[in-house]
Amino acid sequence: MTDVSFRKSALCGAAIMLLASLPSAGFAEPLACADVKARIEKQWAANGVAHPPLKIVPRGLVGSARVVGSCENGSQRIVVRPVAAASASASATRP
Repeated sequence: MTDVSFRKSALCGAAIMLLASLPSAGFAEPLACADVKARIEKQWAANGVAHPPLKIVPRGLVGSARVVGSCENGSQRIVVRPVAAASASASATRP
């Protein structure tokens, strides 16, 4: 091995070791649901979108609601209930 190729391989090895020691995005702290929900509401308000209230529910309990976000490493979902279902449940509770 020549002196130049040895230096190149040593430099590549050092670069790989340095990159491997850096924290990766996969190990980042999970996003808090309240923060994600606030971001979605702020973005919708900025775009002039009128929407029913958002709810945070566990991943398995989404049902017929529309998922608009996820948080806590995918264990929670941020959902919007369909307008027809929301108005039907509101009228069902009225006497």
